[in-house]
Amino acid sequence: FAAAFGSTDITAERIAFAIAAYERTLISDQTPWDAYNGGDVTALTPQERNGMAIFFGPGQCDVCHTAPLFSDGTFRNLGLRPVTEDEGRFEVTGNPGDRGRFKTPTLRNAGLRSRFMHQGEFATLQQVNAFYNAGGGPHALNRSPVLNLINVPPGAPQADLAAFVGNALTDPRVAQGLPPFDRPTLFS
Repeated sequence: FAAAFGSTDITAERIAFAIAAYERTLISDQTPWDAYNGGDVTALTPQERNGMAIFFGPGQCDVCHTAPLFSDGTFRNLGLRPVTEDEGRFEVTGNPGDRGRFKTPTLRNAGLRSRFMHQGEFATLQQVNAFYNAGGGPHALNRSPVLNLINVPPGAPQADLAAFVGNALTDPRVAQGLPPFDRPTLFS
C-alpha cells in the first residue's frame, strides 16, 4: 500500500482501487479468434469461420459487439422487460432515454456462461440467437432500433454463429482456470 498509494493506510477505497487495477491486467486475448486474426488460418474450425462470417456479415452482431473487445461499451434496451420493472441505466442518469438500457457485454468467454442477458433469461446461445433474430423482446418502449438490422437465417447459420461466439471467443486459459485466470485463495 505504501508503494501504490504513498502510505501504509489500508482503506476500503484503496482495496477497491487495488482490486480494480489487478482486474484490468486480466486480458482474455488468447482465443482461437485472436490466433486466427493474428494469421493462423487453422485456428478456427470451418463451422466457426462460417459463424464469424455471419457475425460480421448479415447478423450484424458487430454493430454492438465490436472487435476486439466484442462490446462497444454502449447501453441499449433490448425490450426484454417493461421499463417500469427494469429501469437499467435510467437509475444512474435519470435520463428518460436510458430507461431499460443496459451495457453491451463482451462476448469473450460467453461460451463459459450458463445464463445469458442481464437477468439470466436464456440458458443457451441458440436461445439468444432466436431472441435477436426475432427483433428483441416484446417491450417496445425505448427498444434499440439496431435490433431491426439482425438477419440470421434459421438452421445451420444459427448453429455456426453459436459455435463462433461459444468457442472461438473463449480463451482456453479462462476455461481451464490457468494463470492469470486461476482462482487464488485468500488467507487471513
